Amino acid sequence: MSTPNKNTTSTFNLLDIDHDTLFAGKKKVNSPKDILDIIGISPGETVVDFGCGIGYFILEVAERVGENGRVVAVDIDRAMLDAVKDKAVASGFRNIYGVQADLQIPGATKVADQSADLVIIINLLYYVKKREEALREAFRILKTGGKMAIMEWSEKGTVQAMEKGLYISTSELKDLATKLGFKFFRSLVASVSHEISIFEKE
Repeated sequence: MSTPNKNTTSTFNLLDIDHDTLFAGKKKVNSPKDILDIIGISPGETVVDFGCGIGYFILEVAERVGENGRVVAVDIDRAMLDAVKDKAVASGFRNIYGVQADLQIPGATKVADQSADLVIIINLLYYVKKREEALREAFRILKTGGKMAIMEWSEKGTVQAMEKGLYISTSELKDLATKLGFKFFRSLVASVSHEISIFEKE
């Protein structure tokens, strides 16, 4: 086995996702703004973020729904909700609300039936055991005609971030959602490793 030359300088170059040929044709949407442009949010709407984490999408959503709209951040982890609260306070938005809940328990969010215009579920379902219960809760709180947007890691992406068995396919999401009464609307690639599936409550 050869010994590395200590006098040789090694470099690590960050790839430019916007211009590097490795990602040519793969970058569709990337930032919260890009993704929300595709999903579509209107002023005055109520948007519920299932598994909000530290609130990567929260401020952009809050700005879009405006002072007459509401954003409900839902997470099982109180520390995540505290992080969202800090962002909300620092930003000055007064339309952000937090709910600590286990989405695998029916009715856990305590959000009223048919009160939400949009539910977003970002990078959550791949580690939720009772996925159907989480989607059932989304169905319960959505108005007729309301949308559910799910973004998950995709095994079709250029960058593979997980073991193959952990990915949730679009067909699996379709089966789960349509079983509950959702209508499939569209799917699209998000950056180099995710896919977004959008459903409508009939």
